[in-house]
Amino acid sequence: MKIKHFLEGLIIILIGLILLANNFGILPWSIWYHLIRLWPIILIAIGLDLILKGTSLPYLRVLPSLLIIGAICLTVYFYQNKEGKFYRFFPRKTQRIELSQPLLPNIKKATINLKFGAGELRVRGNSIKELMRGNFTVLPGINPWMRYREMNGEGFLEIGENKGKEIDLSFFHRNKLHQWDLKLNTTIPLSLRIDTGASNNDLDFSSLKIVEFDLDTGASNNKIRFGRSTSVKAKINGGTSNIKLFIPHSMGVKIKVDTALTTNNLSDLGFEKMGNIYISRNFSTAKKQLDLDLDIGVSALKVKLY
Repeated sequence: MKIKHFLEGLIIILIGLILLANNFGILPWSIWYHLIRLWPIILIAIGLDLILKGTSLPYLRVLPSLLIIGAICLTVYFYQNKEGKFYRFFPRKTQRIELSQPLLPNIKKATINLKFGAGELRVRGNSIKELMRGNFTVLPGINPWMRYREMNGEGFLEIGENKGKEIDLSFFHRNKLHQWDLKLNTTIPLSLRIDTGASNNDLDFSSLKIVEFDLDTGASNNKIRFGRSTSVKAKINGGTSNIKLFIPHSMGVKIKVDTALTTNNLSDLGFEKMGNIYISRNFSTAKKQLDLDLDIGVSALKVKLY
């Protein structure tokens, strides 16, 4: 086997491994943005191959393939670095914006809709006087907005953002360039609907009175902690995702999984399986229940009871 052919085959294998890692949520799809930005290396490799084609030193013909392999490996390495060193090569300025909505005395419950692009979304409870207080770390040209109305004692809050045509948020997955950190009210029942792209979602409902929860997401990592104070009707729609659920021991749980490709640990926790539905042993007797419908792609589901 010629070394050159071996290396060319290795390039195809590396691309396949990255795609496989994307499908299982090990690497985010946004890594392709950074790989594509290195496209001039392909031209350099083609030029090297043309120059070395007539050389009397055939072993030098492996240099173009080694160049491409090195570029792919270094991109993946720096992207996965926890300290975010990759972005030192592509520095970007950010701005921080704060928005808040007070909780009016006549509001007894609220519906909150979040329209988030890609990046890191954090939701938790740490507000009494306000319905929502949020800190938004965004790129210049991105403008978070908030709309609020009320009807018959219920508040309706919608949060999103406007962005220039030159900005594509799908490229900013798993980095510090685009973050929402939202604190929601802990005193009234909430219906929460979240629509995201490729994102890391850290959702802590342990101190919130969430009664309805709907998550529609793309390729994402999701950590969701439910609380003990209310029963929850929940639905998660998504593509390739990693989902970690933290559920109180005292809560009865029913999970419907609308895909045969999801790996999970529900049987290990003693859940009874009935077709595509998993039910905890205490579901019928628990005072608080979680009824969850999962409609997701190739994903990994892990549940931890606390």
